[in-house]
Amino acid sequence: MFWTPEQVESMLEVLKTSTDRTVIYKCLVKLRTDLVKDKNGIVLFRTAGGVHIMVRLITKLNEKIMEVVLSILGNCCTDEQACIEAVECKVIPPLVTILKTIPNPLIQCRACRMLGNIAKSKKASQCLNVHYAAIAPAICHIIESTNAVQTRIMAFRVCRFLLASSQFLKYFLMANGFQQLMRIFLAVMKNEEAPKEPVPDIEMSTLIGLKRNQHREKYFEEVARNLEGVRSDIFDHQMLKNSTRNCDYALPKENEAAVELALEILKCLVLISAQQIGLKVWESISGNTSLASIVCFVKEDGDQRASALKILSNFCKDPFAFYMLSTADAIVAACEMLMAVNMAKPLSESESRHCINIILTLSTDACSRSKIRRCGALRKLVAMIRDSNSQSERSSLFHILYNFQYDNLSMELMLYEGLMPMLVRELNDYLTSDDEHHKRRRDERLQGGKKRKLTDPTTPDTLSKFSKTHETLGSDFESPSSSPRSYRTTSPCSSRSMSPVCKDLLTNDDDDNYSPTCSDDDEDEDDSTNNSNLDTRERRIAANRSQPSNVLDILKLIEEGSEPIDDPLSDKEDLEELSSDVPPKLAPFRNTACNTIDIIENLIYRITLMVNKRVELGKPETLDTLIRAIKLFGSNNNFPNALTNILLESQFFAQIIKHGVVHQLYQFTKLKEIRKDGFAFLETLTNVGESNYGKEELVRLLRCDDVISQQRAAISVAYIVKSHRLLYQFLYDGNALNMLFDMMLRKKTEDHYADEAADAVTSMARYTLGIVVPEAEPAESTAGICNQRANDTAPLHANCDMRFLVGHGADSTSIGFNKQLLCETSEVFNKMLNSDFREGHHGEIQLPDYTASGLRYFLHLIVCQERHLTEPDYPALLQAYEMARVYIMPEMEVLLQQRLIQFLDSHNCLRLLEWALKNYHADLTETAISFYLCSALPAQEKLQLFRAAEDSTYASEWFQLLNDAVFERCRGYVF
Repeated sequence: MFWTPEQVESMLEVLKTSTDRTVIYKCLVKLRTDLVKDKNGIVLFRTAGGVHIMVRLITKLNEKIMEVVLSILGNCCTDEQACIEAVECKVIPPLVTILKTIPNPLIQCRACRMLGNIAKSKKASQCLNVHYAAIAPAICHIIESTNAVQTRIMAFRVCRFLLASSQFLKYFLMANGFQQLMRIFLAVMKNEEAPKEPVPDIEMSTLIGLKRNQHREKYFEEVARNLEGVRSDIFDHQMLKNSTRNCDYALPKENEAAVELALEILKCLVLISAQQIGLKVWESISGNTSLASIVCFVKEDGDQRASALKILSNFCKDPFAFYMLSTADAIVAACEMLMAVNMAKPLSESESRHCINIILTLSTDACSRSKIRRCGALRKLVAMIRDSNSQSERSSLFHILYNFQYDNLSMELMLYEGLMPMLVRELNDYLTSDDEHHKRRRDERLQGGKKRKLTDPTTPDTLSKFSKTHETLGSDFESPSSSPRSYRTTSPCSSRSMSPVCKDLLTNDDDDNYSPTCSDDDEDEDDSTNNSNLDTRERRIAANRSQPSNVLDILKLIEEGSEPIDDPLSDKEDLEELSSDVPPKLAPFRNTACNTIDIIENLIYRITLMVNKRVELGKPETLDTLIRAIKLFGSNNNFPNALTNILLESQFFAQIIKHGVVHQLYQFTKLKEIRKDGFAFLETLTNVGESNYGKEELVRLLRCDDVISQQRAAISVAYIVKSHRLLYQFLYDGNALNMLFDMMLRKKTEDHYADEAADAVTSMARYTLGIVVPEAEPAESTAGICNQRANDTAPLHANCDMRFLVGHGADSTSIGFNKQLLCETSEVFNKMLNSDFREGHHGEIQLPDYTASGLRYFLHLIVCQERHLTEPDYPALLQAYEMARVYIMPEMEVLLQQRLIQFLDSHNCLRLLEWALKNYHADLTETAISFYLCSALPAQEKLQLFRAAEDSTYASEWFQLLNDAVFERCRGYVF
């Protein structure tokens, strides 16, 4: 029938004026059947003023009229303008009253449909806020009291649109809405076709034989599964597949209305799960409700798989849902989805993130970890880390594996699958990458390390397993014996077990989420560890609450959806209108104290504590990455502990020597913050190197045909061998000393180990042989320091009655001086100038082998009667010292010798050595040789020093003196 505006207006006029209920009813039915059934009819009805009349008629105390009016208004409210007009006509209060007072299921259904359409309108729904306190209990009462499926569908539809509001959710929970929702959901999803477990036969159970009279193969599988043998790598999840998942719940197959109700409830759960429910609500449903009804949607061919995974993932954020999720096999379902292959409907990116989040949260429980391991998901998780290009996904996966750190069996399996190289690669990316994410994590870790350094109490050092390190700690940072790390026990576990025995042994550990109440290894622990675990879990899940919710995205999609009105009673909607997506970055743990670097750190550390050490630990890339991490983050973490555990293993000793790790560890001693740790690492290698195995390896490398290995071994000997007897054997019998000097003196650009050899000689001389440069005696406090410089032209005395001639021929220079002052200073000058010597007659002393600067420096000290000039010229200082010896001025000689030692450096050491050798001065010769050996110069500067001496006229004597100095230091201990 085609309606004209005039016909509509006349029909409405009848409704306004008529008092006959029969007439009113027939007019309403006509309008509903022929006019208000599509968009054009609704617009025509609205423009004719029909909405206002319907709102007035809704209060008629006649259920038949009320039912038709609600149906018409329900259809009208699918139009935005009509919906707003109805709200402006104050339709909400009578509508709420109807919901609260009318028990008729059909009227309840119509009223809920209309209310749902109002709630769906963005503008009109704002007027519902003040009525939440009345709407929520009314809807919950309808859900509880009615048995009509369509009424419940419409009631849950209202809830779906309103549950996005936390205010409505509060009243919904107060009215026991969640309990009613789950009760109905379980009833609808109950699988009547599920096989029932047979009642055990008492007579059969008493038979002697296999356990419960099982088949032999079944019995073997159960034994193997329970034992989870040492060779865990030979068992595949398909070989020992566990029993099937809970099949007590399933979507009804033939009842379409029940299916629609279940899906409507599922949509409500999506919104409920996005918010916090509270402990009391979970406690009220934990005894008679199971989340398995949601888990059953998680299957390979499930249409509602995405929604179910999202619900479970969101519930994981609530600490009070943890137990129910565990008992519902949510973690098994998530693992099965990740491991499934050739699915008709592959997992989307968001579904994969939901599965990871479920596993991540539930894996904090030991029983859940056992399920993950038994179903074979560990292999998949490790493979996902290997193949993933998403940083956030890899971080979440590492957090999952972190929960397995105390599970020996799982750790062995993950290492077998290649976990260690992945950890090293990921850590190296965090240390070296310029990516913004990596930079931010580095900064967070550095700031966290500083805070821990300021707040953490100092851990008392424990005794070392090596007897030779049981010495008193000193405050000398220059000495390796003052380093504390080698005094610590190498493992916080008894008998090198993976379970901790004392929470205070390593105070810097961040890995405090161990659950001793349900341990994989079934070991007893202190209650304090359990409390720490609970606190950590609560902190972790509380951090999840700060994760942005998806409610706004869901509402946006709901607003864009369209509702067909072909069937005004059911109002079927698109089942996909709810978004199943999650934020692109799943970050449930990003705000906790442990970021991904902490996770990697503790996993590596736990791996180094395992009894069976993986060969990957001794690889160059592993050692280089750990050293780089220690340089960046310092020693207030587990990276140094992990490196120490690797260094202690004799099986890695040869690799450490060949790779030059010893030289890298020595570089730590040059950094103030980790100097003590550097000495500790070297001391650890000393313990290994001086053992029988270490000595054999060093000898083998020194005698092998590989030149590079020989050089590396010689360098390592100088660094780590502290026993003088052993050192003598390696240096002379093993020819290590000649190799060190050859590397330093070789002038070839392709040599890469000269710098290492230079540092090795320095370390050996200073910290093993005890060679030092004598310290200059400080000047007397009463003696000032002359700050004026010797002017080349100014006379040195006011009354110059004699002179010195320096130089030869035309280059000679005359320098005047006072005769009396000179004679008073030295008896030799007195006899020369006051006798029949030529100098006495002419008043002139000739010094052809000296320079003017040297003489002026010498005379300046006599005139000023001061200790020395502030910045002396070293050649002039050396000549002044020689003149003090020649003219027998012992006080000045001692003083100038101290200044020669004080101002000795790499630029004048060769000059001092050559002078000392030329003049047979033993003390200065020893000083110069000691400076060559023990001076802590930069490697390149020391190489230049050695190579300059190699070109000297005294090169052979110098080289022999170097060998003799080392030999003399070792000889007393050898013979």
